[in-house]
Amino acid sequence: MQNTRMKILGTFCLGVLASCSSIIATAGTVDPTGEDAVAAPIQALNSPSQLSAIEENSRLAAHGNDRHYTNGAMLAYTTGPLSENCLWNAPTRWLGESTFLFHPPTRETDDRLEWIIVGQSIFTPQDHDATDPSLNDRPYAGWLYTGLDFIQDDDAQQLTSLEFLGGVVGPGALGRQVQNSFHGLFGFRTVRGWNFQLPNEFGFTASWERKWRFNHELGEGYSWEIIPDAGLTAGNVFTYAEAGFLVRIGRGLKADWGPELIRPGYSGSSYFLGERAGVKFGWDFFVGTQARAVARNIFLDGSTFQNSRSVVKEPVVADLIVGAELFSIRGFRFGFSLVTRTPEFRKQTGMDNFGSFQGACAF
Repeated sequence: MQNTRMKILGTFCLGVLASCSSIIATAGTVDPTGEDAVAAPIQALNSPSQLSAIEENSRLAAHGNDRHYTNGAMLAYTTGPLSENCLWNAPTRWLGESTFLFHPPTRETDDRLEWIIVGQSIFTPQDHDATDPSLNDRPYAGWLYTGLDFIQDDDAQQLTSLEFLGGVVGPGALGRQVQNSFHGLFGFRTVRGWNFQLPNEFGFTASWERKWRFNHELGEGYSWEIIPDAGLTAGNVFTYAEAGFLVRIGRGLKADWGPELIRPGYSGSSYFLGERAGVKFGWDFFVGTQARAVARNIFLDGSTFQNSRSVVKEPVVADLIVGAELFSIRGFRFGFSLVTRTPEFRKQTGMDNFGSFQGACAF
């Protein structure tokens, strides 16, 4: 009965989100290469909803070690442009009128909503064979969550995101089951120390982030650009301030804002508007970095309300990101990123590396 109720609720939410972004039927189809592409509001362009998925794993990197941040996965649904009066657009509209978090809506702003259907991150120490893990290494932990991300694109020049995540840290996150099932499926050894994982705790984060685009045209759809970003995340799971930048070169860059990765890290965005690409197929190579001043990381600091294992975290952590993307004007996208992360706690030996696949399909 519970599963049936969840399916009905999920179907209802998808239906409401899709109905808010289906104003194309009344606005008509706009030719992105004609004069109407400039004069028409964003909401009149043919930009459908999309389903996106991310898989991150240390084994996807050539020099990745199966330790620390060992796996992350996320499945999300992102609407097309939301009409101004849509219920799901009310927070963006209100915050744009009363705070600096968003801009008041105009013909150039494009408001979207991303529903993070489900996400999971798994963290382990380096030694997977020890039944009683070292107190000098990070503890076992899982993080299972869902959430909403309110996104506003301002004429491809600025992107703002306000994300809320909620879920569970601890055995309820199913980290042990997922990791050992995966290991068993592919013939890897069983991970033995999960009895010492962090206890169950409700986890939440609120994240605000802004990106700016400085694009330099090279002709025939080619360009290069710099995208600096800054943001804040607060909650009992993560609390940190971030700043970084991404450099991209390729064709059709204005269709999106680069790769989408899983927090903590260069979070990117699911935002995509194919009409801005100016070409049927686009691509880009990118390199970037992000630094974070970390006040709290539950996976290092330990449980908020109970006694648990912990390590002394580094106050500043930085990521180096390199990768490439391919996409079509119709909304199919695929990307791969390699990430190198500086040590996150005092007694960590060496940096961590992991790879990330990102895929999306419009419908």
